[in-house]
Amino acid sequence: MATSYYLKRYPTAISGSIFTFMGLLPVWICLGTGESLKDSVLFYLTSLVSFPGVIMAGMSLLFLILGLALLWRTGRVIRCRLDDHGVHYVPLAPLPDRPALFGDILGALFGTTLRPRLALIPYEDIADVQVRGDRRKGFNLYIQRKSSGLPEHLQTLTTLSQPQLLDIQQRVRARL
Repeated sequence: MATSYYLKRYPTAISGSIFTFMGLLPVWICLGTGESLKDSVLFYLTSLVSFPGVIMAGMSLLFLILGLALLWRTGRVIRCRLDDHGVHYVPLAPLPDRPALFGDILGALFGTTLRPRLALIPYEDIADVQVRGDRRKGFNLYIQRKSSGLPEHLQTLTTLSQPQLLDIQQRVRARL
């Protein structure tokens, strides 16, 4: 039976709201000058004719799309999944079949992609699993692989709470 662990709702909602606000910023600025909503939107659309206007509109459209995508995905951004095969987690480095630039841009904006490809650590390759950290710095999960012998720090799981990390540790140790 698979168990999934997701990013908390409020950071995703806050990020989505900020990006949406930034995407609509030119319209808000026009509204602040005392124009009506219709005039503000028309001014925004007519500014697309000049070259700087195209860049401004492109950036605001990008922010608007990213913000709405984040708001749409609130509460559904996966961080970790345990199933019969092993521990699936969101890797920080791009996967070989995904272009690196695209992964780096989304990693910088979101910390992960909207629909991440999960990396797998099979249970057969896990020697030990530990939760380390403190309340001030936060808790994280370390998995020691049999193949490398070094503990691997799963950085994208820092957004999970301590009880969730302890639950992952307990479930993985039960499978070892």
